[in-house]
Amino acid sequence: MRWQVWLLGAALCTATGLADDGADRANIAGIWELQTGGAKDPGERAGESWILETKEDAVHITRIDDGHKLAEFECNTLGRECEVKDSGHSAKVTFWFNGPKLVQLETRGSRTVKRRFSTVDQGNAMDVEEIPMSPEGKTVVRRFTRVQRVTARQ
Repeated sequence: MRWQVWLLGAALCTATGLADDGADRANIAGIWELQTGGAKDPGERAGESWILETKEDAVHITRIDDGHKLAEFECNTLGRECEVKDSGHSAKVTFWFNGPKLVQLETRGSRTVKRRFSTVDQGNAMDVEEIPMSPEGKTVVRRFTRVQRVTARQ
């Protein structure tokens, strides 16, 4: 039952996101590195980076930590679930746009986390808001700096 509620929420957010300007969405594409001092949790390392490449209705994600590729996958942005490998573990992810923000819902075992990616500082920085949904926990926002813009994949 719980997954049905999440799926319905994703579908509703997708409908909202489709009405937004594609230029705002394309602004999220790029190579992003965690800002020095951006690691707020004691166990978090500052070598984390994300590579986000957008297509019309999909996003290609690469997540790297200290030069090691933890995940690379492509998933639609229409709220349909994708099965991926992240850090060697199976996970299910769903992506959609809520205005210019890219939203990710990730379920790995019994743990569900929502992430919202949004550009700030005129597109030169990106905030990644991580919201533990199940089990509930403290929301963490980390700031990444754009290293390079990435053009849309074909």
